[in-house]
Amino acid sequence: MTLPNELWLPIFEYLPPQSLRNVILTSKKFHAVAIRLLYKHLILTSPTSFITARSSLSSIQPSPHALLLSISPFVRTVDQLQEAVAVVSFDGLKPITVNANNNRQSTRALFSETKDVYRPSLVADMTLYNTLLSQVTSFTSLRQLVFRGMILPVNFHSIVHDFPHLRDLAVVHCTVPFVRAPPDIDHTCLKIETLTLLDIRATSRSDDDDLNLPRTRLRLLAKASTLCTLTYDHTIWVHRAFTSSSPSPPLTALDVKFPVQKDRPRVPLGFIPFLETLPSLRTLILRNHVPALSLSPSALPALCAISAPFSAVTSLSSGRSIVKLDIRDEAALTPLYKAFAAVHSDLSMVQELSLFVGDWDDELILAIVAHFPNLTKLQIRYVRGGPSEDTIIGLGSRTLYALPHLVSVHIFCIPLPLPPHNFLETNNIDDDTAYGAPGIDDTYFRSMHDIDPDADRSSEQDNDNDDYGIAWNRACPGLRTVQLHPGWVWRRADPTDSWVARPCESGIFGDVFESPLCDARLLADIIKNAESRARNTGWRPSGPASPIIITHI
Repeated sequence: MTLPNELWLPIFEYLPPQSLRNVILTSKKFHAVAIRLLYKHLILTSPTSFITARSSLSSIQPSPHALLLSISPFVRTVDQLQEAVAVVSFDGLKPITVNANNNRQSTRALFSETKDVYRPSLVADMTLYNTLLSQVTSFTSLRQLVFRGMILPVNFHSIVHDFPHLRDLAVVHCTVPFVRAPPDIDHTCLKIETLTLLDIRATSRSDDDDLNLPRTRLRLLAKASTLCTLTYDHTIWVHRAFTSSSPSPPLTALDVKFPVQKDRPRVPLGFIPFLETLPSLRTLILRNHVPALSLSPSALPALCAISAPFSAVTSLSSGRSIVKLDIRDEAALTPLYKAFAAVHSDLSMVQELSLFVGDWDDELILAIVAHFPNLTKLQIRYVRGGPSEDTIIGLGSRTLYALPHLVSVHIFCIPLPLPPHNFLETNNIDDDTAYGAPGIDDTYFRSMHDIDPDADRSSEQDNDNDDYGIAWNRACPGLRTVQLHPGWVWRRADPTDSWVARPCESGIFGDVFESPLCDARLLADIIKNAESRARNTGWRPSGPASPIIITHI
């Protein structure tokens, strides 16, 4: 009770929603502090949940900063709503009658093995839906807004302008309705800095550039003058919104998801000219199957981080100073070694390297050490084979010692998904994540995902990793993180510290390496900084001084 609220607040910010709810029930003091964070992020995915929460939504103070919305009105002609079974109103649920002449049941049977999880089963009637939109527009402090798995409102383009503080906008797995007379709204005045457009559905053809069509108009959001991070896929091809007379925004990060078909990869029309108009771009992520890109030598002068399939890595790296390199798909060893040699001078400054190889080869480490002398982080994922125990123990003294700046090593086996059983499954496989690379869903609204890892610690696995870590201590004194199994890493603070096992997860946008979870050492730093601020402001504890012990997070 002697700790001030200013200290508890930053600690509670690290908790996932479930833990935050438990904190609120702990005491009145914790309730007063944590309630400010509990409703900071709102998730409304069902009409029934909105009805339940409606009375409390209007009284939330302070106003929420982030909202994920997945509630649609009922429209019979929209394909995305064909799985809906009931319409929700303030008076209750009304079942949706199925016309005997439609083919809903046959469609369900045909796609039963590839069910679209973004087809809602409950939809809202117009009264409830309009009430919902009024409530949403009242959250004027929103900084993050995600529309997911729903029909976009007819006045969507006007709604996004109602939030003066909006910085992060995402539209994913949504259907864009057709509007006969769309309003002429200028999106260049939007203050958004991050835009995500994925799996955009509409009745019009995906390659139609008519500005009166809804999917084409959605591209215009990317013309916001403050936009820095842009993510989109092949369902909308946002780059078509930019021409020589309509320059692109000052992007620093671009994430593009290409089609999954491996037999016919091609560069979409206008994509290369678009890349060549991005002088400030620093991070480029290309997903799925991408051919080599014939860029001019002067294109992308600021590019320093690449995450792309092996087929595009050489053309993107040539002539550029790359610091982060992630090869997203399976790389055959012989072509990989040749590629390293071909662009050796361009890759010599790489500090973070991540790649996937199907078959393990001990010589891979030798090649990496020879071509990447400045590495600080290394991640290798493989499927078949693997280094022997003797190889792992000797990595430090035989090879890794030659990398003086190395602080993080991740070498682990991952399982590949089962082969598809039919044609439909083949078309729905996302090769982007099949090789253990971070999925595109990690690029939006990360903070709203309920991440609460629950893994059993294997004592045998822990002891093995500890032995390996000790074997590397003398040869690699700078090492702070070692991972030899998926899901767990060993960490230490400095060469005199002991190795401690902690759970880990895939990286997020702009960082292809794992993102460490909050641990006691991080909270200790928070406490140290908060106490320093408290001393500067004259705060003193009312009771006797006592040590702060954090036993588990």
